[in-house]
Amino acid sequence: MRATRYLLNAAQKQKPGLGIPVELTPLFLAMGVAMGSACWFSYKKFRFDTSLRVGRTNPDRSGLQKVLEENKN
Repeated sequence: MRATRYLLNAAQKQKPGLGIPVELTPLFLAMGVAMGSACWFSYKKFRFDTSLRVGRTNPDRSGLQKVLEENKN
């Protein structure tokens, strides 16, 4: 039995879209949630943690004055 021209053309057509298998959708969703939470918690740690000294230094929190006073005495 020979395939008709119509069936050959239908087999060669590609589906519109990105061509990502449906089975990978949960993986992409889980990785998106993981990356989003990693970014959020990193931002929260760097922005609001007072024990970290990132960026401009606060002279009041620096122990330099204590060390200088101890060396004078």
